[in-house]
Amino acid sequence: MATLEIFDVEHGQCSLLSSDSGAHMLVDCGHNGGTGWRPSRMLGARNIRHLDELVITNYDEDHASDLVNVRRAASIGILTRNPTVLGNDLYDLKSSGGMGAGIQALADMTCDFGSSVTRWPNYDGMTYQCFYSDYPGDFVDENNLSLVMAMRWPAAGHLPGFSILFAGDMEVAGWHRLLQRRDFIAEMRKGITVFVASHHGRHNGYCRELFDWTGLSPEIVVISDGGIQYATQETIADYRRHAQGIDFCGQQRRVFTTRRDGRITFTIRPGQMALLSTG
Repeated sequence: MATLEIFDVEHGQCSLLSSDSGAHMLVDCGHNGGTGWRPSRMLGARNIRHLDELVITNYDEDHASDLVNVRRAASIGILTRNPTVLGNDLYDLKSSGGMGAGIQALADMTCDFGSSVTRWPNYDGMTYQCFYSDYPGDFVDENNLSLVMAMRWPAAGHLPGFSILFAGDMEVAGWHRLLQRRDFIAEMRKGITVFVASHHGRHNGYCRELFDWTGLSPEIVVISDGGIQYATQETIADYRRHAQGIDFCGQQRRVFTTRRDGRITFTIRPGQMALLSTG
């Protein structure tokens, strides 16, 4: 069994994968300034002293704001991010807008983590594929350099496997670049159960061609976001057109948001349908 939690961190992202094997993967480490919730405190409360893997999907502060404290709370085995962006490159990327403490900590971390891994964590059958564009050859902005990660659990018996796609803050230009890759298109054509909307649901992260060209039709879309801050934020109707929908508490739901639903938890068991809970 595995548990995947998408936490309510307002306009940011933080998710935790916990496997029966004892392996833990933290995907981004944003925090909630309104409630005071922080992944570092959560890890401490659950007595998680080691993260097998930390994934950073985007080089903006809202994806790494609690990284300083996370590093104090737990050791980290593997750092997964867009590897074409090095520590010194982050200073160049942030030269105009400034660098927060989280991204500063990330820049420091890139000097300590090598690219070769000899022993991968046991995620109870889950495998993943990562896709990204190159810096500076393809893009020189953080959003289009986002890491796109597709996690998959295998099918069991007559039930299909469970899968989820994290997209960071990828914008339309970045999606179009990935759609030039056969391996990315092939991965999308395998299907995705849960699509975590890019850029917290903003319009510049919504790419219709991603769905039309690959036939991608997730069961549900999840938007990790707080209250409406931008006029470009409301893409629920756009994503609803592409999602198949599920029955949840007597209602047909296609889109879930952390702003409305709070923490979104998937319990994944081999041979059973994944269970979804909120709050």
